[in-house]
Amino acid sequence: MSRLRWPLMILVVALLVVPPSASRAQVSDKAYIIGPEDVLEIQVWERRDLNQTVFVRPDGRTSLPLVGEIMVAGKTVQELQDHLAQVYDKTSQNAVVTVIVKEIKSRPVYFVGGFGRPGPLQLTRELSLMQAISIIGGVVPGGDAEKGYLLRGDKRVAIDFYKLLQKGDLTQNTQLEPGDTVVVPIADMVFVQGEVRAPSPIKYTTDLTVLKAITQAGGLTPLAAAGRVDLLRGRTGEKKERIRIDVDKIIKSPEENPDVGLKPEDIIYVPQRLF
Repeated sequence: MSRLRWPLMILVVALLVVPPSASRAQVSDKAYIIGPEDVLEIQVWERRDLNQTVFVRPDGRTSLPLVGEIMVAGKTVQELQDHLAQVYDKTSQNAVVTVIVKEIKSRPVYFVGGFGRPGPLQLTRELSLMQAISIIGGVVPGGDAEKGYLLRGDKRVAIDFYKLLQKGDLTQNTQLEPGDTVVVPIADMVFVQGEVRAPSPIKYTTDLTVLKAITQAGGLTPLAAAGRVDLLRGRTGEKKERIRIDVDKIIKSPEENPDVGLKPEDIIYVPQRLF
């Protein structure tokens, strides 16, 4: 037992000093494949004059002292370290080179349209679509969540973000790859203003009507003049057509007074009652 005690104590101390996650991260770093626009830090032991922070140009090359132009994109961190050690060994015997990836910029996924924070997101680790959306602020109310899609090369994959985020449909939860573009189109809207409880834009759908839009805006207030609702119709830049609608009659006699279907960019204005 005494023979085993010291090796076991040494092993415990080693595990406490170097946590398993740190060693895994180091291996992962060395296996990372460098790409264009990444930022690298090159350190040469006992040769501070050779230490550099360099940017990988779009052509995959960079410039280093005593090395000149060198292609680095496509190499792993370990391969670049080994190559630079051979080059610097000619002027600095037994040169020890360390390559650190300071910024990853070569693995973007682009988020376009109705997201909280659209723009590029760097894949510094494996990410699913659902995980990435939580990082960029989700899908905004003005986004047409049901008509989203992912562009990967020459392929277009339909994504229903409503099913993914609201229903938990994991068949929509694809793993992202560098270069992907994720799109949520901006939905057509109608606008409900005046004496409703929550005046707001409402996402347009083909079955949206005046009564449905008012309901989505919280319904009429006690001061609403439901018999004199105005519908302003016409695209941006066009002259608006004014249509008077008696919502009271639609509510009381829907068979005789059918609800009015809406079009994109319609404006519903509910005036206040006259006293």
